[in-house]
Amino acid sequence: MVVYKISPVARQDLVDIYVRGIREWGESKAEEYQVKLISRFHMLAENPDMGLSVSIRPQLQRYELNPYVIFYRKFSYGVRIARVLYKNRAMDKHL
Repeated sequence: MVVYKISPVARQDLVDIYVRGIREWGESKAEEYQVKLISRFHMLAENPDMGLSVSIRPQLQRYELNPYVIFYRKFSYGVRIARVLYKNRAMDKHL
């Protein structure tokens, strides 16, 4: 069975996304988006080659879930979620 693990900084990214979602769209939509993100983590663990390579960090893959980008690394057990960043953020400063 493959699994996903979440880095501490990615865990904080999820909290920040949730808080921002509550402020901008309400609790229901914020929770709905969190469910979508977690669903994608499962999907990436099962299909780790779905993502695209990251030129500035070759060991990472990226998968877009608008308006965010999930950055992850493949391992024998599945994937480790490294970051979940807003797509317009300066990625090179945060990876």
